[in-house]
Amino acid sequence: MAAADRPPVSDSYELGERALGDLRGAFATWLDENVEVDDEVGTGAVVEALTVGAGGLLTVRPGAVVTRLTPVDVEALTGQVVPAMVADTGTPEPAEMQEDLEAIWYQFLAFLGETGRWTGSAGDLETCLTLLQGEPPELAEVFAEAAEDVDEGEEDATILASFPVRAARAVLEHVGEGLAVPDDAELAPDSVTAVLAAFEHPIPITADQDGQPQDLEDVPWLRQVVLTMLDLDLLDGEDETLLVPGAEAEHWLEPTPEPRELRRLLVGRFVLDDPGTLDGGFSITEAVLPTVLASAAAGRPFDDAALDDLVANADVLGPAAGVAVGELRERLSDLAVLGIVSGSAPWTVARGYWPALAAAAAEEGDEDPLGDLFGEGEPHWLENVMGQLGVGDDQMQQIRNILGGR
Repeated sequence: MAAADRPPVSDSYELGERALGDLRGAFATWLDENVEVDDEVGTGAVVEALTVGAGGLLTVRPGAVVTRLTPVDVEALTGQVVPAMVADTGTPEPAEMQEDLEAIWYQFLAFLGETGRWTGSAGDLETCLTLLQGEPPELAEVFAEAAEDVDEGEEDATILASFPVRAARAVLEHVGEGLAVPDDAELAPDSVTAVLAAFEHPIPITADQDGQPQDLEDVPWLRQVVLTMLDLDLLDGEDETLLVPGAEAEHWLEPTPEPRELRRLLVGRFVLDDPGTLDGGFSITEAVLPTVLASAAAGRPFDDAALDDLVANADVLGPAAGVAVGELRERLSDLAVLGIVSGSAPWTVARGYWPALAAAAAEEGDEDPLGDLFGEGEPHWLENVMGQLGVGDDQMQQIRNILGGR
């Protein structure tokens, strides 16, 4: 909105004052009790800025309700109202003032949520708070910060007893000094049976009609462990018909830095990677699970309602949203069976796993967790997958717009 088209600040203030009503006083009290406000600013000035902003929001979004803002309302705040307030001040530090004003709204929404005054959905509140937080930290940073609080003793106790490490030990024990393998697979079916038999922990086993495990490809989690071991030099499969212990196999369980980092990568990859896409392809679980686990490590674990909100806030995806959340729940359930995440919501992961998750996330670098969804041309998987889900052309275009604006 151009400056000439905006109503006087006094009009915005009166509009905001009417909309906020008694919330102004309650918010001021909450700030005094819960937030360290700069003495040079003072609680009163914070409430006044909130009031002007509320009036500005109602000027550009007349239907907005301050106790149940939507993400669109917040985008209007950060994209129109707050910039206009900053421009009116003529401050030499506009970016800093923009952040300060957005922080006021963040605190206001936090106040509404904590005191039970929020009247919108929990999903909208979470989304609005995220938008007002600004650029979120990289997942690797979240994991790394959490991992700093975990000492090596706690990490070793968790990781050495973890399912992926026990699986790797069982594989190495079976391989011994060397094991003949088919030239078209990493392990023969009888070897798969022998490795699985070494486990006392309940494990998901795909069996044929006679009750015997089938090929390694039919036990994706075990194939995931074997492929990761090959990549980390715990196994050496250079001879396509002979599998032998790799260069790192002798010392990988020692309580020293290099073996510990190797174990972190083994376990972290096992948790974050989707065993269903070992040979390529896009996985919504692989894209979203790191966020769920990072939220848990940061002390804000997802519960069932939060996962359900993924569907409620993604109506435009049609049937695809339900499929995506279903896949995520299935993966969480699998990890729970393996003792890695909690058995039910809220979804948590033990502290001892945090350094492994940090190592695996850091290994990904700045890669987009959604992968190369949209290249120069039509993604090869989109039409086929969306067609199976019953998604029409209009919805497909909306999905493109949401996931990349292409």
